[in-house]
Amino acid sequence: MSTDALAATHAACPRVGALRLLAFFLVVAAAYSAAAAADNAKADETNPHLWEPKTTSVAVFKNGLGFFIRQGEVELRDGWCLAERIPPATFGTLAVYSHKDDETVDVVGAGPGEVVEFDGVDAADDLPTRRARLKALKQLRLELTYAQDGEDRTAAGKLVGIGDEYAVLESQQNSFAVPVADISRLQVLDLPLRVHVAADRGGAPARGTMGMAYLRKGITWIPEYTLKVLDDDTAELTCRGTLVNEAEDLIHCDVHFVVGVPHFVHTDFMAPVAVGQVIRTIGAAVAPPQVATQIMNRAAIASHQARRGTRERVVDRDVASDGGDLGAAVGNLPKMGGPAATDYTVYTKKDLTLRRGEKAIVTLFVKKIRYTHMYRWSPPGDIRHYLVLHNETDTAWTTGPCIAVSDERPLGEDLLKYTARGDAGELPVTTAVNIANKQTEREVDRKLKAHSPSHNSYLDLVTLEGELLIRNFETDTIDLRIETPVAGKPVKASDGGTLRADPTKLVLSKREGTITWSLTIEPGETKTLHYTYERYVPSR
Repeated sequence: MSTDALAATHAACPRVGALRLLAFFLVVAAAYSAAAAADNAKADETNPHLWEPKTTSVAVFKNGLGFFIRQGEVELRDGWCLAERIPPATFGTLAVYSHKDDETVDVVGAGPGEVVEFDGVDAADDLPTRRARLKALKQLRLELTYAQDGEDRTAAGKLVGIGDEYAVLESQQNSFAVPVADISRLQVLDLPLRVHVAADRGGAPARGTMGMAYLRKGITWIPEYTLKVLDDDTAELTCRGTLVNEAEDLIHCDVHFVVGVPHFVHTDFMAPVAVGQVIRTIGAAVAPPQVATQIMNRAAIASHQARRGTRERVVDRDVASDGGDLGAAVGNLPKMGGPAATDYTVYTKKDLTLRRGEKAIVTLFVKKIRYTHMYRWSPPGDIRHYLVLHNETDTAWTTGPCIAVSDERPLGEDLLKYTARGDAGELPVTTAVNIANKQTEREVDRKLKAHSPSHNSYLDLVTLEGELLIRNFETDTIDLRIETPVAGKPVKASDGGTLRADPTKLVLSKREGTITWSLTIEPGETKTLHYTYERYVPSR
């Protein structure tokens, strides 16, 4: 024992004389030796009843939520084990389940720490019971309440040894030898979670493999694409995901990048039963089938709110902390859509290590795809060139920025929107400089005072005729989609144009509509389109 520890012991027992203090020191040393010989303890020994599940899987959504699955083995004392970490589940709950088909997690308790009273009611008031409970808690931090000189005293620290008469606690530089026979109460510190496993065959198993599933904030992923043009109709589409982890350390973990976001309405206020159903539903959607079954059938749901009326002062740190500032880590990135699909698409990266506060770019897939060209024109703007990407792959494409390159030269960058399997997505490339275009309009008729909405107020009905001129200077045939807005009611269009009036703008003086064409124009061909529309204007 160090000099400081000896002084601390003397301070704790001011009435102990010099000879008694020397005897006390010898007792502590003897307790250390006896404990080492009896238990073969090492400084780094861990308690076998401490359940320390490791994160094995996480399904990451783009809205900042992650569905985590942890698992681990543990020795059970009458079916019980302790756990240190209560994760900050999104809805204030978590699911704990057994991996074995014939075992069930039937009780999950959460609070400031396990308490045992040796009063003949909670636990037997005898020396063997005290020793047995202490041995099951070795290498854990405890607070012991014991009687000395007719007064109740407390000592807190890591339980490093249990001798025939004394239990030895270590706390920083101090050590305490507490008479086992005088202990009236013990409380486990820093381990707020207690789990009990029951076997269907009856009794309690001696060892168990358990899992923990929970939904929490603090992790997200951001998709991005690179489109490499290979030839006239084939391209290589590469999807990468930037994983931003502000939640917790992921060590050799399977990460599932989920396309689509579950619909969470009550992220702050939800009943525990409803929360359990939500967690189990998510587990069935993104967890492996065997794990999903265990979560749904063999799980217990527990709230991690501390029990009122307990001695919470002995817990010297929070049971869990929220993740870091995910918003600051992501920055001012644009939003890239909501749920987007009813079915989830999942890209999996196995054995990934990414600690809290780190980011990683992960390649999710590289696929050869077919593409075509299309041009769009909304007069009086410029004609735009688009690449149409045909999704004939086995997965959907989530919304994300995409840069197109050809011969190591960039063609353009824009947002590739969600594209289901069998559908096609459009990627804007550039302005079509090789397709000449011109729009002209002129008044061809006017009916004066055609309508009087009120006394001494008149509107003229004006008929306008428009002309669109397109000349294709490309060396290939082009597909052109034209959507022309008109400030009135469209009444006629050449070349099979489609007329559409805006049903939300029916006031005569505010009517609007559109005329659309779908054309194929050969190289060197000139196309002239005509249209007519009517509008009401105030009479002068």
